[in-house]
Amino acid sequence: MALYCCAPGPAGAQEFLRRVRVPVIRGGGDTSTAEIQLDLGARFDPGKPTVIVVEDGQQFYVHPGSMKALQADLFGPGVNVVGIIPRGVTAAFLDAAIEPWGQTNWRRAWAIFNSEEWIADIEAVRQSLVGARGQVDLYGRSGGAYLVHQYLAEHPTAVRRAFTQSAVDPALNRELHIPLDDYFTNIVVSDSGLGAMLLASLPKSGESRLRALLTLQRQHFYVPADSLHRAQRELVAALATADSAALGRFERDYEVGQILTLERSREGIPQNVRVLELLYPSGAFGSRRPGNLYPLLESQAVFIAPLLDLVASGAIAVPVRDARQAHRVTADVFVLAAYNDEAVDYRTSIALANQYQSHVLFIANDNHVFAAMDRAGVRAPLVRKFLDGGPNSAAFREARARAAPMEWGADRTPAG
Repeated sequence: MALYCCAPGPAGAQEFLRRVRVPVIRGGGDTSTAEIQLDLGARFDPGKPTVIVVEDGQQFYVHPGSMKALQADLFGPGVNVVGIIPRGVTAAFLDAAIEPWGQTNWRRAWAIFNSEEWIADIEAVRQSLVGARGQVDLYGRSGGAYLVHQYLAEHPTAVRRAFTQSAVDPALNRELHIPLDDYFTNIVVSDSGLGAMLLASLPKSGESRLRALLTLQRQHFYVPADSLHRAQRELVAALATADSAALGRFERDYEVGQILTLERSREGIPQNVRVLELLYPSGAFGSRRPGNLYPLLESQAVFIAPLLDLVASGAIAVPVRDARQAHRVTADVFVLAAYNDEAVDYRTSIALANQYQSHVLFIANDNHVFAAMDRAGVRAPLVRKFLDGGPNSAAFREARARAAPMEWGADRTPAG
């Protein structure tokens, strides 16, 4: 599962900022409101199509000034690029989730930061930009891509085109019996001795175990697929020998300290609400087997424990995307997946794409962040040309042809 994909970004230029006022909590008698900011890549032109960049509660790449660079690098000058600086990093919403004495009110935090509120914020932004009947394009990746698909389920005619990459969908993991955390299973399959060494050397409890679990879980975000097994052996060896210097290097390389700091900050509140939504519908918490190791699930269970308690007591219910609504979506939908994505299984992307009437599915021989596609310079043209002209345009077909060598299976020699 894709967690902590990006560290919080610095405040940037505020040349093109707009504001939209929305309720802090919709329904339930709470009438308080607050502003969310919109970061624009350039001055808004009503004559151009508008792309809304969507991030969710566990992402931090949309901040003042960020859309100017994203417009130049990814979307080009032919569209308005609007990034929603979300409620998850906005002080008024964070303040509302914290009691006067400083303790997080997790039930209220859930009401403020669950995906229904984020979906309604996107809708408020759409209407503020193009009116009640106007259409926009949407772009999202990882958890933000899931939020795009959640929005499409509730507003099936409000979007012209949607481009999503590494789209999480935990309900599909459950439906297809695809585990979210198969780290240990993969280790044992490739090297049973390494698995036994890991179980024997992992700290039994406390902060040291949590740090080790995070280091194990985050490694695949930083190491190419063809080097991952070697890096895993080196990390397990460091744990087995209690090599503090080596473990410290791994933690620094994988930004474990920054993650722990985030989790213990106010910004960790919406992060953990979203993590519950990304993990719980898969059924993974209830399917863990004794004698196995689940670095993702165990570490996240520590952080979201108050929310899991609320679910267990029946105080809150975790929503899932209503897949039945996909046939009503009028948008062209692009689903970009990666065969070597350790966070999002490509098989769920196949199922997701095929729920839509008009869709493009591209499975790249790449990883979660599509580093190889970007090195080859083929991802950005796919995004730009799909949003510019749609899946049937000559420009998009040309961009797809350029990207074809990166498609999973493209290097296979046909049988016979």
